[in-house]
Amino acid sequence: MWYFRKHTILSIPGLVLVLLTITYGIAFFTYIGFSARRGRLIKGNEFTDMWIALIGLLLGAQALFVISAYRATSRYLYWTIVWMIYGAIMFLFSLLVTGGYGSIGDGSAAAWAIFWLIPSASIFFYAAKARRGYAVDRMMGIPEYRPRLAESRGVVLFYVAMDNVFPWLTWVACLFFGLLVVIQALCLANDHRAYDRPGTLVPIQTNGGEDWYKLHVWCVGYDADTQAKGKAPVFVLLTDFGMPSTSMMGLAQGIANSGHPACIVDRPGYGWSEPGYWDQNPSDVVKSINQALTKYPINNPIVLVGWGDGGVWSQLYMQEADYTRVVGVVLLDTYPNLEILQTYALNRTTTLQNLRQLRSVSLSGTTKANTIPEVHFDKNLEESASRMFSNWRAVSPIALHRARNNKWTGFEPEDALGMHRSLFRNNLYYQAKYFEYGGTGAKLYQILLSHVVSATDAVLVYHHWPLRWPSFREGSGSAFSSPKSALTRRAGGVPLPASNSKLPVLLIASGKQFDSNCRAQGITDSEECTKWQAFAWFFYRQQIEYQQTLSQNAAFLLCTSAVSEDDKLCDTDFVWTRPNWLAAAIVKQLFGQSPATGNK
Repeated sequence: MWYFRKHTILSIPGLVLVLLTITYGIAFFTYIGFSARRGRLIKGNEFTDMWIALIGLLLGAQALFVISAYRATSRYLYWTIVWMIYGAIMFLFSLLVTGGYGSIGDGSAAAWAIFWLIPSASIFFYAAKARRGYAVDRMMGIPEYRPRLAESRGVVLFYVAMDNVFPWLTWVACLFFGLLVVIQALCLANDHRAYDRPGTLVPIQTNGGEDWYKLHVWCVGYDADTQAKGKAPVFVLLTDFGMPSTSMMGLAQGIANSGHPACIVDRPGYGWSEPGYWDQNPSDVVKSINQALTKYPINNPIVLVGWGDGGVWSQLYMQEADYTRVVGVVLLDTYPNLEILQTYALNRTTTLQNLRQLRSVSLSGTTKANTIPEVHFDKNLEESASRMFSNWRAVSPIALHRARNNKWTGFEPEDALGMHRSLFRNNLYYQAKYFEYGGTGAKLYQILLSHVVSATDAVLVYHHWPLRWPSFREGSGSAFSSPKSALTRRAGGVPLPASNSKLPVLLIASGKQFDSNCRAQGITDSEECTKWQAFAWFFYRQQIEYQQTLSQNAAFLLCTSAVSEDDKLCDTDFVWTRPNWLAAAIVKQLFGQSPATGNK
């Protein structure tokens, strides 16, 4: 056994370290369990505090080890100079992490990190005292303490492990993870200093009004004069899944340069918005977006512009939010649910069964509840995606994700690329994707299904199309022809039984995803070529079905050839690589003018 001198661990420094170590241990395990708890409002990524608590726990154990070895009469503290250097490094780490997170307003992380100073200073102090004491012992000819041979072999092995293995394992762990936490804290502080928040954080009520969080809304060209008049339509942009508001910054500026104000809303957790309530209910999200627009305030008529999943959010907004203020909808490369469409295109037998189950659940109205039943269409793929988002959420605070999402060749505006990249590297980005994906990626589509009416369903059944979505509500678009509105409806709408809405709808898609030429797509494998050709046909057909069912006044613009902005072929990245051309095309189409040059 160990023999301690009087007043070691029971001294004031020892008791403080014991209490601090226990506190860090409780915090570490609490954050692990709490991070998986649902049904609550989340303000940040709790794994940040978990990592800091873990390092604090190891530091506390190390400090107790150093004190006990220094005080023990039958043990020797090896590598005292290494312990001193290590203590000084961790002391510096504590200051850097505290300063980094403190500068961005994360008080919880800064508070946990500041207490690293106590064990770090203790390690340095007692290691220095041990080094000085051993030097005196050597001068006096006193031999070094070793595990006595009279002890049992198990005790001797325990001593050896504690004296040789424990220090190295904990040194490596603390220095490695501590350095990563420092890197992330300093990078976040640098991003916070370099890039100002461009918009306004608007307080939002959620969970039946019991909780509050903030959504980020920022506008271009929407000044006090525009707001006072309240007549000119404002374009409201909603981004694709996993994309912060900066991805549509160029498009917003392009629309504003055309003389029309444009605003972008960061959904919960993206960009500068707070994470909000988890589990995330799509109905609550669109209502929160509507709240944000009202409280900003934007009292003008709005044109919804949705890119990718942002287009599906726009469709849900039309069903569950204030659709009467919407005077136009633009959908950019939008599909009701891309994963479902792809699995169906591959003719997987389980897809039809899952679609039938999904429709029955949606029609029963249970999707409106807080708990949305999970229906998998490709269970392995969806569970893998959800697990990936969850894992990256956990490691985001230790900077392992900073090398990802760097390929943004041709991003516009170019001077905003640094800001854009920074939003993929914060602690909330993968958490936002994880919450929005919701385990299956189908929650948004499930809620949308509950609004499908019989007329639209009958048309899609007649067309033998597997997916369903609601047409825009009757009466939507009535303000479009009002003399108070600056917009004019496009002529030539074909009345269809699928929709009674006369809302102007513009569908724009990049032609590359419809090109079934595998060689042009760079696909050489025959099996992959067959898959792509199936996808291409279904992608194109989906846009046609949208055009025929969403509104009587829908137009489809297919971008197939080189565009004038950079004379390059139109690809799926046209939202952020050709925003000026896209803005001009949207404005011209909504005002009934001919499409931009270089398109079909």
